[in-house]
Amino acid sequence: MIKIILTILLFSSASFAAGTSYDDSSSVSTDDQVTKLYNKAYELVYKKKFDKSVKLLEKIVKRNDLGEKKADVYNLLGFSYRKNKKPDLDKAFVAYQIAIKANPKHLGAHEYLGELYITLGDINMANEMLIKLQEIAGTETMEYIKLKKAIDNS
Repeated sequence: MIKIILTILLFSSASFAAGTSYDDSSSVSTDDQVTKLYNKAYELVYKKKFDKSVKLLEKIVKRNDLGEKKADVYNLLGFSYRKNKKPDLDKAFVAYQIAIKANPKHLGAHEYLGELYITLGDINMANEMLIKLQEIAGTETMEYIKLKKAIDNS
């Protein structure tokens, strides 16, 4: 429990830190910069290069201009931690919690947190995430269907 709390503190302070060393003096808006970096991280995840996506996403979360992308960035970071060759489930848990705090209706974060609970053997909490998904968007979303299937198969 202490490890989880320390990790939460680590990430919460990182999310309020000054911007990264990324410097683009062109006229590209910061929203575009964040989106570009996020898309690069997503591409790494798609290629299953989770170690590289973790490194990039850890740099991105140090920015103070994530705006509406904050939940997406932390959700992808949590996924990358969880799917890495050496999964870090504590950090994944914290990243999903930050994503949900940033956007309480983030379907992906609720689904992936539910999958994490399955990995940890906590089917009751996985079902809580399923109920939350149902409350947010009903039972026809891809996230609800995938989490329900994962619970049923566990």
